[in-house]
Amino acid sequence: MSFPLQAMPTIHNGLDALWHHHYQKAEQVFQTLGEQGNAHAMYWLGNTYQLEGGMKRLDAGRILLRAAEMSDPWAMYRLYTKNPYSLCTVWPCSSKWDSKAVAIWERQSNGGNGKATFALALRKARTFWYNVTKWLPGMGQEKLNKMALKAFHQGYLGASYYIANHSTPHDFKYIIQAASAGFIPAYRVLTVHYKKTNNIQLAEKYQKKALQSGETDFISLLFHAHMQGALGYSKNPEKAYYYGKISSFYGEDVSGFFRADKSSKEFSLSTKVAKDKQIVLTQKAKEFVRTHPPYHYYDEFSFPIYAMRF
Repeated sequence: MSFPLQAMPTIHNGLDALWHHHYQKAEQVFQTLGEQGNAHAMYWLGNTYQLEGGMKRLDAGRILLRAAEMSDPWAMYRLYTKNPYSLCTVWPCSSKWDSKAVAIWERQSNGGNGKATFALALRKARTFWYNVTKWLPGMGQEKLNKMALKAFHQGYLGASYYIANHSTPHDFKYIIQAASAGFIPAYRVLTVHYKKTNNIQLAEKYQKKALQSGETDFISLLFHAHMQGALGYSKNPEKAYYYGKISSFYGEDVSGFFRADKSSKEFSLSTKVAKDKQIVLTQKAKEFVRTHPPYHYYDEFSFPIYAMRF
């Protein structure tokens, strides 16, 4: 795939394609940039390979090794032997990559890179000393929260999620700021938060934003919440049927909840929703998917095996 000079893609073009499940386009963008010497694009090409699955998943290690050799610290850490989120039994991992990645992150953090700062915070969270001092005043968790806040102010909006989960009391101020800046995972987090605290107006505000984004995790959340009557949502088979159909059209396997045989009657929505209503809800779900393409957020911390699940 070639691009004229004035239309040369950026990493964000590739990520946008990846977030919307356009894997082949993402692969083409990352490969084009990677072949021009962009190490981080090569890192994302390896991640795209892993996400696409099949034999490409095995080949992802080769791509990540190339990115690491091109000095991408994220690829280096994916190939570090003690990284619990890697596949070192089949990938060319080595203990040498850790110190090299840290040195680069430290330089980047000093230069104002929020993701690098947050990477150093998460690495510190896995140390023995952190676990010993975790709850001591001014130590452990407080230090990490300060690093996360620094990362947030340096531009990494995902750090707001960490702050909300690890501060006492839970501080949602920064997630609200992230949502205002268009950080889509924040919509789902705030919807659930305001549902649980019975702030209906704000819950509806963020639910509308989350639905408009087509975020697959949020649609799946609504499906299961209405199936079970959880997270402040009522148990509602028709709403569960609707969101379940959207999830299936987005590619999630929820077929077990739609079987019509007697053995699955207790969990089957097909036996709890009238046939004519099923047709209406299915058509409504198809229309939603037509106007709201699927979206799934990935970044260096949430992909591929969720070092941090938003």
